[in-house]
Amino acid sequence: MKTFLIRRVFSSVITFIAIITVVFLLARMTGDPLAELENDPRISPATIAAIKASFGLDRPLYQQYLNYLFNLFRGDFGYSLHYKEPVASVITQRLPYTLALLIPSITLSNYLAYAAGIELGWRRGSKVDSILMSISMFIRSTPYFWLAIVFLYVFSVVLGVTPLFGALSPGRRFSWTLDSIIDYLWHYILPFTVLTLRGFLAELIYVRNVTVDILGEDFIVTGIAKGLPERYIKRRYVARNAMLPIVTVLGMRYAFIIDGAILTETVFSYPGTGRLVYQAIFNRDFWLLQGAVVIIAASVIVVNLAIDILYAYLDPRVRYR
Repeated sequence: MKTFLIRRVFSSVITFIAIITVVFLLARMTGDPLAELENDPRISPATIAAIKASFGLDRPLYQQYLNYLFNLFRGDFGYSLHYKEPVASVITQRLPYTLALLIPSITLSNYLAYAAGIELGWRRGSKVDSILMSISMFIRSTPYFWLAIVFLYVFSVVLGVTPLFGALSPGRRFSWTLDSIIDYLWHYILPFTVLTLRGFLAELIYVRNVTVDILGEDFIVTGIAKGLPERYIKRRYVARNAMLPIVTVLGMRYAFIIDGAILTETVFSYPGTGRLVYQAIFNRDFWLLQGAVVIIAASVIVVNLAIDILYAYLDPRVRYR
């Protein structure tokens, strides 16, 4: 296990270095981040030169890269030109909203998909199985933002029971008071429902199909032939063996938690990191986009490493591959 962990950690570090290098190069290939300032006749060339010097853009590429690495590993992601403050500060202001929205929704939808998928696989061919599989296929083929628009139109525009946008009412700041918490939950319920419902139905078909495959294995047939109770076979034989392939698929949903549901947060104007990435692209905020992509890459690598360790714990054969 120790050798397995060392290999995985080493490969994760190499992957992270490769990713941040690619991010650095691609960011520079998109063009001059100060192009809009250079086209503004109110800003003199001397001012542009001073700004470039302050950001290190006047130095050779290799010096920019070394400076980028040095700043990155000490937690300095640069300065947001749009928000006029450090990138790390902008992201940490938005991150709690995304974590509060996505961790519960992903956790609940994963649990529902796992529990319901095993039950549907066991009762394959039933009316409930056919109905839910049809709904699952339909929802799986629809993007988050389309479902978000439908829910927003029905519950906010037609029925008027939920707000149209934001995480709080206009002019309010979140505080740990009863009024603020109720106002936040009022805005929270619709995007949470969309993400949970879509995640549950999208993954349900995968869990169900994995369960159906396991039910065809010899050890399941033998257990049924021996007269073991149905509940015992489902819990001890089916659920445990279904967990191995499902851990990777459902677990990787946590890997992309930092970027949030970009389009869903945009539809609801929810102030999370997903919408922040969209705004960084729209505003051509060079350093903010670069910092967000690095943090997203780091979250994917960390979660992927955690999944590898969990998989090795559940299936010892993985350690010797």
